[in-house]
Amino acid sequence: MSEHLKVQQDLRGFILIVIAVAWLSGVLLESWLALPQLALLMGAAVALACVILFWRDSRLMLVSLAILWLLLGAWRYAITSPVGDPQSISTFIGAGKVEMRGMIADDPKLLDRSRLLLVAVSTASINGGSSWQDAHGQIEVQILGAPPDNPYGPNYGDNVEIQGKVQPPFPHHSPEVQASLTFPRLNIVGSAGNPIITALLHLRLAMASVITQSLPQPMAALLIAILLSLQTPAMKPLTKLFQLTGTAHLIAPSGFKVTILAGLVAGITSWIYKRRVKELKPLLPAQKREGHWRRWLATSLVILSIIAYSILSGAGPAAQRACIMGIILVIAPRFGRVYNIYTAMALAVLIMSMFDSFVLWNTGFQLSTIGTLGIVALTPLFQRLFRPIEGLPFAILLTETVAVTLAAQIATLPIFAFTFTQISIIAPFANLLTVPLLGTLILLGIVLCVTGSIALPLGSLCGLIIFPLLKYTIIVVSMCASIPGAFLIVNHLDPRLAWCYYGVLILILSVVLRRWPLQNQHHRVNPALTLQSANTQSNHFVIENILPEVERSTSPLPPRILPILRYAAVLIVILATGSTIMAAPANEQLSIILLNVGPAGKPSQGEAILIHTIDGKIILLDGGLDATSLAQELDSRLPFWQRSIDTVILTSPRQDHIIGARDVISRFQIGEVLDAGMLHPSAAYALWKRTINDRNLPYSQVREGSSIPLGTQLTLQVLWPPSPLHKGTSEELDNALIMRLVAPHFSILLLGVAALSKYALSGLLTTIDHGYLQATIVQVVGEVGKAFPKELSTVLRLASPSLIIITPAALSSKLSKAGTTSTILPPQFVNQSWQVIQTAQAGTTGINSSASGWNISAE
Repeated sequence: MSEHLKVQQDLRGFILIVIAVAWLSGVLLESWLALPQLALLMGAAVALACVILFWRDSRLMLVSLAILWLLLGAWRYAITSPVGDPQSISTFIGAGKVEMRGMIADDPKLLDRSRLLLVAVSTASINGGSSWQDAHGQIEVQILGAPPDNPYGPNYGDNVEIQGKVQPPFPHHSPEVQASLTFPRLNIVGSAGNPIITALLHLRLAMASVITQSLPQPMAALLIAILLSLQTPAMKPLTKLFQLTGTAHLIAPSGFKVTILAGLVAGITSWIYKRRVKELKPLLPAQKREGHWRRWLATSLVILSIIAYSILSGAGPAAQRACIMGIILVIAPRFGRVYNIYTAMALAVLIMSMFDSFVLWNTGFQLSTIGTLGIVALTPLFQRLFRPIEGLPFAILLTETVAVTLAAQIATLPIFAFTFTQISIIAPFANLLTVPLLGTLILLGIVLCVTGSIALPLGSLCGLIIFPLLKYTIIVVSMCASIPGAFLIVNHLDPRLAWCYYGVLILILSVVLRRWPLQNQHHRVNPALTLQSANTQSNHFVIENILPEVERSTSPLPPRILPILRYAAVLIVILATGSTIMAAPANEQLSIILLNVGPAGKPSQGEAILIHTIDGKIILLDGGLDATSLAQELDSRLPFWQRSIDTVILTSPRQDHIIGARDVISRFQIGEVLDAGMLHPSAAYALWKRTINDRNLPYSQVREGSSIPLGTQLTLQVLWPPSPLHKGTSEELDNALIMRLVAPHFSILLLGVAALSKYALSGLLTTIDHGYLQATIVQVVGEVGKAFPKELSTVLRLASPSLIIITPAALSSKLSKAGTTSTILPPQFVNQSWQVIQTAQAGTTGINSSASGWNISAE
C-alpha cells in the first residue's frame, strides 16, 4: 500500500508538466492539421470521462489527462486561428483602399527611420466609410519615423483610424498578425488602453529621457537597451554587433533583469520582517501573527516590482515568463511549498499559451524557454568537464560563466540560426567578458534614473561612474565581432533540421544523464550565473536574494573582502574620471565646426554648426536631418561628462534643421534656446516648442537688430528677419535667421537657408547697413536642383569673403538614392579670389580662429 502511495505521489509531481506538454502539443497539432472544433470538444468530453473513470488508477488517469489537455490545446488554437474566418482582416488583402478602426495593442517598435505599430482591428470598410463590418485580427502598420517620446504620435492604447491598401504580413511575422500596411493615412481618435500600463510606459520613456540627458551617445542608448529593453535610433549601429557576438540578450527583454530588480527590492524590504540579532527570542503568538503579515507585505512589494518592471522592459514573452516564474518563486515559501523550476516553467508556459496560443511562435519566448531548460539540464555536465581546472584562482567563477553560456547556446542554436541566419563562435568569450557586468549596469542604471529624476546634475554624476562600464562593453563587443571567424553566416536552412537537432540532443542528454545522474554530481549551478546566459531567464537569482533559507553559492574571496573591492573600484573610477576632467586642456581659440550629419549610408543632409568659444561656451546652430548622426558627431567632440550646451539656435523650422536640434534639447541641459518663431507652426515646430515647454527651457524669439553676447569675445548679430514675420508660401525660407558672428579679427556671415529666399535677401539688402554684411567667411545652405536667387551675388560681393562654405539641405528621395552631393554656385556669383568648399563633399569642416589668425581643416 505504501509503495502504491509513493507511485501516486511521484506521478502527482509530474501532472502539471504533463498537462503543459500535452497542451502545447495540442496547439502545434492543430496548427498543422486544422481539426474541426466540434470533434475536438467531443474528444475532450470523452477524455474527461476517462479521467473520472480512472481516477484511482494513477497511470491510466495521467494518460487520460494528457489526452484531455492535448485536445483542449488544439481547441484553443482552433477558436483563435484566422484560417477560415470570413471576418479576418486577411480577407481584405488586395481589396483596394480599406479603412479600419482599432486599437494599438503594443508598444510601438522603432525601425530604421520608421515605426511599427501593432493594431488590433475591430471594424473595417471598403466603401469609403459608408458601411462598416466587424473585422478580426491584428495588422502591422509601418509609419514614418518619430521620436520615441513624441506626444503627438500614436502610442499604446490609442484608438486609431487607418486607411490604405492591405498587404500580406511582413516577413518573420507571428501567426496572429494577418496583414500589414505601409505608410497609411492614420488618425488618432481616442484612447482605450489600460491606464496602469499606459502610465508605466510613459514612465519608461521618462527614464529613457533622464538617461539620454545624463550620458553621451551611444552609451546612453546602450544603457536604455540594457535597463529598459528599448531600442532607440542611436542603438541601431550596435545591435548587429551584439547579435554577431551572441550577447543580444544584454539588450533584449530578459527575465534576468526582472529577477535582479526583484532581488534588490527583496533586500531593501527585508527589514520589514527581519529582527535584529539581539531580538532573537521565542516569539509570542501575537508576534508570530505580526511577523506573518510583515512577510506577506514584503512579498507583495516584491511581486509588484516584478510586474511593474516586466511592463517597463516591454512586457515581451521572455519578461512575462520570468514574471510568472518569479511570482511563483516568491509566494511558494509563504505556502510552505518547495520551488521546482520545471513545475514553475510548466505553469508559466501554460498560462501564457492559454491567453495567447500564438506565443509558441514568438522568437523571444522560444529562446527564453528552451534556453532556460538548456541551462538547467546542460550546465552541470559542462561544469563536470571543467572540474580539472577548478583549482586555479577564480576558476570556479569563470568556468560557471562559460558553462552557462555554452549550455544556453547549444540549447538555442537552431533558433538563432533560423532567426538571425548566423551562428556566433565567439559567444562564450564575449559573454565571459560582458555578462558579469550586467547586474552592476542595471543597478547603476536604476540609481541614475532615480537621482536624475530628482536633479539632472546628480544623474550626470552617476553617469560619470557608469560611463566606463558602458564604454568597456561597447569596446569588447566591437572587438569580438571584428575577430576573423567570430561568427558563421547560414542561409536557406531546412526547418526539419531543427527537429533532428533537438531529437539528437535529447538522445545524447538521456544517455549522458543515465551514465552520470545529476544527483551524483558534486557541483551545482550558480543561480546568479544561470540567469546570465544568452536569451535565458532562469529565476534562480531570486532564490539567493529573496529566500534566506536557501544556501548561497560560495565565492573564491572572503565575504568581507568583496564589498571592499566593490567600493574601491567605484572610488578608482571616480578619481580617474575626476583626474581626466581636471587634466582637460583649456580652449585657447574660437572653434566653429560644420558637422557632417545625415542618415546612415546616405549623403550628409541638413544644417548643424557647433561653436566652442575661447571662454568655454558651447553653442549649437540647428541639428540636421538625422538625430543619430548628430549625436555621434557631438559626443565625439564633447567630453563624456559634458551634458550641457549654453545656447541652441534654430535658424529655420525646416525638417533638415529641426530634427537633430530637438533631440539635442531633449538630451542635454540647455542654457538658452533661440529661434525666429513661426506664424503657422508645422507639426515639427509644434513638437519643438512642446519639448521646450516640457523641459522648462529659457526661450527667446530673436529679430533683426538683436545683439547677443556669446561669452566674452564672441557676439551674435541678428540681421534678419524683421518684426512682424512675413506671411507667404515659403515661410520657412523667408523668415529664416540671418546672423553674423563677430570675434576679434574674425567674422562669419551665416546666411543659412535664407540664401535660397529672394524675399529674405532683398530685404537684407534694403534694410541693413552694408557694413554689417562684411565677413571673413560666408556660409550658405545649397539645395541640389534649386538655383540661388541673383540677389545672393550682390550679398556675396558686399561681404567680400575669403571663403564661402556651402552646407547641404535635405535631398529628395530620388536624389538621395542617386547619392547626389553637388551644389555649385554659378560662376558669376563667385570672385576668382574666393575659395569655395562644399561640406557634402569635404565632410565635417573645422574653422579655428585665434589672435594669430584663422585656418580651416577637415575634421
